Amino acid sequence: MKKILLSIGGLILLVIAVLLIAPFFISLEDYKPEIAAKAKEATGRDLKIGGEISLSLFPTVAVEVNDVALANYDQGQSKDMVTLEQMALELQIMPLLSSEVVIDKFVLVKPVINLEVDKAGKPNWELEGTQDSTGDTAAAESSESSDGGSGAGLSGLSLGDVRIENGELHFIDLASGTKEGIEALNLEISLQALNEPLSLDGRLDWKAETINLKADVANLESLMNGGSTTLEASVNSTPVNFSFSGSAQQASAFSLAGALDLDVPSVKGLTDWVGAPIERHNEDTFGQLSVKGQLDLNGPVVAFDDVSLVFDALTAQGALKIDSSGTVPNIVAALSTGVLDITPYLPPETSGSEDTSSGGASGGTASQSAATDQGWSDEKIDFSGLKSVNADLALKSEGVKIRKITIGVSELGILLKGGKLTADLKQLALYDGQARGKVVLDSSKATPSTAINFDLSGVQAEPLLSDSADFEKLLGTLNSKANLTTQGASQKAMVSNLNGNGDFVFKDGAVKGINIPGLIRNVSLDALQNSFDEAQSTDFAELSGTYTIQQGVVNNQDLSMIAPLFRLSGKGTVPMPPKTLNYRVEPKLVGDLEGQGGDSGAKGLAVPLMITGSWDDPKITPDLAGALTDQLKDPSALIEGVTGGEEGLKLPLGGDDAGGVEEVIEKPKEALKKLFGN
Repeated sequence: MKKILLSIGGLILLVIAVLLIAPFFISLEDYKPEIAAKAKEATGRDLKIGGEISLSLFPTVAVEVNDVALANYDQGQSKDMVTLEQMALELQIMPLLSSEVVIDKFVLVKPVINLEVDKAGKPNWELEGTQDSTGDTAAAESSESSDGGSGAGLSGLSLGDVRIENGELHFIDLASGTKEGIEALNLEISLQALNEPLSLDGRLDWKAETINLKADVANLESLMNGGSTTLEASVNSTPVNFSFSGSAQQASAFSLAGALDLDVPSVKGLTDWVGAPIERHNEDTFGQLSVKGQLDLNGPVVAFDDVSLVFDALTAQGALKIDSSGTVPNIVAALSTGVLDITPYLPPETSGSEDTSSGGASGGTASQSAATDQGWSDEKIDFSGLKSVNADLALKSEGVKIRKITIGVSELGILLKGGKLTADLKQLALYDGQARGKVVLDSSKATPSTAINFDLSGVQAEPLLSDSADFEKLLGTLNSKANLTTQGASQKAMVSNLNGNGDFVFKDGAVKGINIPGLIRNVSLDALQNSFDEAQSTDFAELSGTYTIQQGVVNNQDLSMIAPLFRLSGKGTVPMPPKTLNYRVEPKLVGDLEGQGGDSGAKGLAVPLMITGSWDDPKITPDLAGALTDQLKDPSALIEGVTGGEEGLKLPLGGDDAGGVEEVIEKPKEALKKLFGN
């Protein structure tokens, strides 16, 4: 036994001696041509080894190769597909005897990989030598001949010091014009066994920014065989930070489920960095973006539950699902938001039309009409974005701000499919009142069309009109309905093709800037001018009317204002495309102190006014010819309506100091003389 043991020991020592001494007597330089030939046979590409090759067989199998280059295909932009300054590999000997691969060291120093796609769409990583006559790759055959699972053949793999130092990866697609590059790639991988935790730590430079990568996989073998494993990963850089903690599975499609945290310090900075800059109208927009929630990713479908989103000053919570498996992405979301101030994201307001005519005081001239017509833009509106995505959104908001318009609590449903947008306004708190409505914008056809229906109730008119149209002359509680349609791809076309109808009622309000009773009582050009004054106002109990719109021309024939001591009626047209007016109002003094609920048709002394010209500079003149014709139709009714009889109409002066004193308006003869004598 002793002799046997000594013999075995001597044999082992002899083998060790051979392993130690052999590399000194074997010239690996002589094998370079054979190695290159084998590489040519396997890849169809030339392999050059310009540096030394060293080999050690004990205590580990250690190979070091320097200055390696694998040629690119003939039509490539770069001479070589892969270059390598140095590759160092160390394998433990004893595990190899039991079909296990234990890598103590695997280091690639300054690898440069050039990936290319030519104009015909052929990539350079399709190596001709890997295919047989049937087109099947050798790798595929090897995989099919294995024992099944993708990780079974590597079950004994163990990685020690595995590193990439200062690597580069370049990609060029001549077919699409895409060009990308990664530099300063440094990567460290640690894996004791496939069923043990895998740790990855690295960094790289892309587009002049350094990105730090980190990942920990609990069981790589399970993931490779279609099972699931816990996964933690993070990406940190100046433009974007991302972290994930959950589980991963590689089955029919790669899936992730877990907590996600995305932080983008500047959306504008991120889009500029990736080469897709966005235009913004305000320097304070497209800043910070933060997304936190539970991620459920399954192939092309990404879902977020319990998501919390912060974008600039906007916040939202809820659920979101994005399916990119179709021709366009499909988004389904149910979100609740705080107050949404979208004003900073809107383009600057245009100043509108400019009066390029000389003078301009008279109004209503052809030159002014031409100038105001320029207020509607001919610039084509780009609706293509409506076709780039489908969406089904349910939104609840604490409020919305659009320029000066302030909206309270609102609930909105948005359905977008194939370029057709339907916005269903289910609830909207609007200036102490409520609004409901629906907007349908269909851009799927050659000419986009729009339909608008809305219903306002109990809305305070003054702040609404002031904020939406800079009109501050009308007060009251507004109820209104409208059904409108139009078509066109520009603002001017949409205004010119506007059709529909509607109605409105203002209760307990006032018209600021005019004293209608004073105007009626003293009809003259001076009185007309003096009656329009910011300090003046006319209270009314009710102002109502209906209207129709045809090809952008608003037609109203039943304007009615009811107030104590006077009535006002009106009719006419408002052509919107040229922004002009052709309207006749008829205020009249009546012997009726009743306001709301009073007779809108009460008879009395009328003073018609014609309002014509442009919106910017309307011309207001008394319609004396019309007044003469109307009043002489029924003189007795005029006398009765104005005076209450031959006694005249007694009007209270009002005020605490009046002491009940009344003013008596002139008798009929004097009233008519004043009306027509002036």
